[in-house]
Formats: sequence, structure tokens, C-alpha cells
Amino acid sequence: MPAITRALNVLARCGNRYRGEQLAPLGITPMQASYLLHIVATPGMSQEEAARALHVNPSNAARQVALLMENGFVQRSVSEEDRRRTELYPTGKAREAAARIRQVNAAWHEILTQGMLEKDRDMLQTLLNRVCERAEAWAAGEEGK
Repeated sequence: MPAITRALNVLARCGNRYRGEQLAPLGITPMQASYLLHIVATPGMSQEEAARALHVNPSNAARQVALLMENGFVQRSVSEEDRRRTELYPTGKAREAAARIRQVNAAWHEILTQGMLEKDRDMLQTLLNRVCERAEAWAAGEEGK
């Protein structure tokens, strides 16, 4: 496995482990935390929009949203403008959890960048943004353009 891919996999796994431990008292997983942040930031988004934003299969989104609903974090509502569209809304419990999720994410960021110079943090962010752009272009079917 190329070194960059391995490093990204290690970061993702360790980050999920850290967030999992920190978020367990809330009763949510790291993946569910991602959904909550998106739904809190964009109330009324559809399940399909959430799947696209998180780069997951619609079936995965359906399972995660169902669990979030079951645990009282999300409510579904039929759109008033388009009765075929189902919208997702955060509950008060979700908004409270989002604040804690942001704290956990910030703490993980500090752990990862501890001891780095600001210019090195900036460069890392720039490079990671480029890598993300390429990944998203591939996912959108635009690779090679």
C-alpha cells in the first residue's frame, strides 16, 4: 500500500477510535456524528443529500438515519413544497450532541497537530484539501479532467 494511502487509513481509523470513545456516552458512533453535524448545519436536507455530502451509499445513509431517529436525534418530515421529498431535522438532543461533537473534533485536531508550527499546519491543510478535491472529483466522475 502506498505510504500516503496507509497514512490516511491510519488517521481515519485512529480518529474513529478516538471519536468513538469520546462520543460513546452520547450513544452515537463517529459515522453518526458526521450525519448529525450535517443535519444540524442544514436542517431539511434529504437522506440522499446527506449520503452525497458524506460520500456514502444511500443504503448506508438509510441505516444510519434510522438509528439516529430511533435514538431521538433526528426527525423525518414530508416536504411541504414537494410531497415526494422527505426532509431530516435535528432534535434538541441532536443540537446538544453537535456541540460535543465539535469539541471532540477540535480536541482530535489538537492531538494531531500538537507541536507543529502554524506554517506547517497551514501547509498540511492545503495539501489535504488538494487530496480531498481529487477524491471528490473521482467520486463525481470527473477524474482526469
